Amino acid sequence: MWKVTAKNNSEAEILLYDEISEFESEDWCLMNAKGLINKIKALGNVENITLRINSVGGDVFEAQAMYSYLKSHTANITVRIDGLAASAASVVAMAGNKIIMPSNALMMIHNPAGGVYGEAEDMRDTAEILDKIRDAIANVYIAKTGLEREKVIAMMDSETWLDANEAHKLKFCDEIEESVTV
Repeated sequence: MWKVTAKNNSEAEILLYDEISEFESEDWCLMNAKGLINKIKALGNVENITLRINSVGGDVFEAQAMYSYLKSHTANITVRIDGLAASAASVVAMAGNKIIMPSNALMMIHNPAGGVYGEAEDMRDTAEILDKIRDAIANVYIAKTGLEREKVIAMMDSETWLDANEAHKLKFCDEIEESVTV
């Protein structure tokens, strides 16, 4: 579900509350970068955007496009991880000038995955591509956290789940709020 609300001429709120996909469908709860960008552009010159996330992630290329667009936007971006920012959604979250997590929210980072059909050389080629995608994702996390590349890669290799305290300690988020009652 994309929900974009202009609170006034200078503030907007965006909900990223479903799977990130190359397709966009409200019926299937899918969101893509083009949809996000079009909705933000329709807002005009907003100064502050709050991006609220509760997503299992999805398509890494769509997430990278969302991240890149948000990072280049002139608005101050505040990300609120309301429940979960997993996989590709954690990449989008890193676009925030400030990232806030309630103490009971979670973030998950991991290596990219993909499938391939073919001969051995096809498998080797795909492995190399997945390594390049992993490195691109790692660069996003490193830019936010300042962690060493080896540490980030090890966390991705292990599929790391972070609660708000762990995310804050490692600088994946900037602020922890009291837990939100579920």
